[in-house]
Amino acid sequence: MSKMYKPVPIGEEEASVQSRDPSSDNGSENEKWEWRTDKRRTLRSFANSNLAWIIQTAMLSVSVTLFAVTMCKQSGGNTTQVPTTFSPLNEAIKYEIKHFDLAPIPEGPFVGKGDAVDAMWEWATDGIPDTMVTKEEMIKMNMDPVGALEVTDPKTGRRGYRVAIEVFHQLHCLNLLRQANHKAHYAPLGGDTSAEPEDLHGHLDHCIDALRQFVMCQSDTNVFPFRFPFNDGDPWPDYSSPRMCRNFEKVRDWAVAHGVEQGVDEPEH
Repeated sequence: MSKMYKPVPIGEEEASVQSRDPSSDNGSENEKWEWRTDKRRTLRSFANSNLAWIIQTAMLSVSVTLFAVTMCKQSGGNTTQVPTTFSPLNEAIKYEIKHFDLAPIPEGPFVGKGDAVDAMWEWATDGIPDTMVTKEEMIKMNMDPVGALEVTDPKTGRRGYRVAIEVFHQLHCLNLLRQANHKAHYAPLGGDTSAEPEDLHGHLDHCIDALRQFVMCQSDTNVFPFRFPFNDGDPWPDYSSPRMCRNFEKVRDWAVAHGVEQGVDEPEH
């Protein structure tokens, strides 16, 4: 490879010294030029090596970052891809952490029999009206509108399909089990528990299987420990553990606000 030299300006004083110095010949001058050329070549090589190192470091950083982002997306997708079903009530859902209140000897406003307990169950289930959805909402819920009960809202005059909300049906089934547990009290009052034994048994079997499917569908994975509440060496399960729940009052408020009364010519259901 040919070498290229560029003249280096020499000051007057340095030029005069060289002119008096017999050793200052063309060879020494060429050596001086060659040294300066090598120095520039060394600096240029050093700069090029630093630039290459910086580029490689940047490319490595980008690769590592892209790999980390990809892994995070894949990991996040595997844990958050939960299938959901559409419901017009989804807008009312609010999640919260609640502690179950289930003592070894059950007590509370929903336990037992009597007018006060009946009023609580009426508030929670039987007093909640049905609602109405559009044809588009029926299809969005993967339900066939053909053959479904179509009604007219007496308040608005709008047409739609009457639907009941599942949570209130499940609570209705629990209420029937409660009343059947106190049949001697409720049968004389009329209602479902006063039906013929075959009909009552069929209704109870329906409710038991409906609740079974619901419980298995939810498959609650929370755990509970065992304690000794009576200090007699007999362990009892402690169900007072925190659970992730949907706020029932929010759902109930939505159902009441969107309730559709039964029309005059509407068949019983």
